[in-house]
Formats: sequence, C-alpha cells, structure tokens
Amino acid sequence: MKKIVSFFGIFALIAGFVTSCGDDDDDDEVFVQKRLVKLTKGGESSEFKYDSDGRCVAYNFFKDGEIYFKSSYNYEGNTMTIESYNNGTPETYSATLNSKGDLVTREFLMGKSKCHFEYEYDNQGYLIAEYLVYDDGSVDTTRYEWENGNLVKKDNGAYIITYKYTNKNHMSPIENKSGLQFFTPYNFDGALDGLLGKPCKNIPVSFVENFAEEGDMVLDYLKGTETASKWMFDKNGYPVSVVYDGGNGKCATEFVWE
Repeated sequence: MKKIVSFFGIFALIAGFVTSCGDDDDDDEVFVQKRLVKLTKGGESSEFKYDSDGRCVAYNFFKDGEIYFKSSYNYEGNTMTIESYNNGTPETYSATLNSKGDLVTREFLMGKSKCHFEYEYDNQGYLIAEYLVYDDGSVDTTRYEWENGNLVKKDNGAYIITYKYTNKNHMSPIENKSGLQFFTPYNFDGALDGLLGKPCKNIPVSFVENFAEEGDMVLDYLKGTETASKWMFDKNGYPVSVVYDGGNGKCATEFVWE
C-alpha cells in the first residue's frame, strides 16, 4: 500500500474543515440553515464562501495571517471544476457529482502524477468507500462503517479509527445539528465534506486510533489511544469550539457560522 501521510487525507495536509446535514427518513428536507464560514486552530484559519444552493465556491487557508492556499469551485450540471493556488502555483482539477450532488470522482495531483478519487455510497446515502486510484492503476481503499446513522469505523487497511459518541465530558449523544462530517479527526473541510453523502446523526466525542500493519513507528505512540473531546455550542446547537485531549495532546478548534 502506498503511504499518504498516515490516514488524514490530502486536504488535511493543508488544513481541513465542513457542512451538510441529513436524516434517515427524508432525503428532500433542507437540514442546514447556517454554513460554516470560518475555522480557527492555533495560527491557522480557513474561510469558506457558498452559493445560493449552499455549495462551497471559495476556500482560503491562512497561516499566521498570510494566505497560504486557496481554491475556487465552479459547478455545471454534474461536473465541478476546482481551481487551486498553492503558494501562487495554479492547478486545475475536475470532479463529477451524482444526482444528489455528492462526489463520484475527483482528480488529485500527487507530485507530478494526476491521480483520482472514486467514492461509493450505500442506498441510504452514506459514504462507505473511497478509492485513491494512481496513474499506474494501483488503488488504495478506505472503507467506512455505519451503525444507526453514525460513523463507527474508518479503515484503510493500515490505519483504523473507531468512533464513540459518549465520554466523560458528554454522557449522552449530541445531535449533529450543524451537519459536520468526521471522516478526518481533528480536521473539517467546509469545501468538500458537504459533498460526501449524509453526515453522522450524532457528534462523535471520542475516537481510538490503531494500526493494522506492524513496523510503522512514525505514529506508534497512538496505537490504541483514545482521544476525547469537549464541545461547546451556541443556543441553536451549532458548535463554537472543540478541544481534543489525548495522544496528540490538546488541540482546540473554533467555528464561525452564518
């Protein structure tokens, strides 16, 4: 299996951040009244802009107050064009969407090779598999398991995350009113996560990280580590902050919604 900086996804290397919401009973209901417009974590921040349909059209990532990365998203039918600028270098990718507006394929540049992602959903609209297809035809697969509308496991064959919905800070499950996605712990992607099917019914408040392969010493200290979180919410139930405490140490993220 080709390594892609652990399991945290491509955008997590830059930042990562989210929107969308769902329910098992009514696919046509509009669940999200507010959109995530800004995330702040330490000296890093991400800002998002949306069109009238709630789709992200611009994403800017800042480090220490300076813009580091930006992307724009253009939609035409079931096609999305992504124009990205990383330190001033322009790159253009294409993506395809299904009839529900969720991603089916997405191009990605890895080094000098243009690879692509393929996404698979179950009949309820939950993301169950993500395939990274390399230019040589090899494939890395990430699978997602769901129970009762909640994500319970993420497994790419080497790195495994299991999700929990109660901990010492939150004794009862928390309704995911904002529609945040949790495919990549500690990070949220307001640009793409809203295009990856239904989100969790509840907010996962702890996760356990493990490795299926032996001999990987880079993140060995995380094996079996449970990372707990503490969430704060506004009066409408939208998150305003979360603090993670575990093997990665403390990591605080603040959310702004409009």
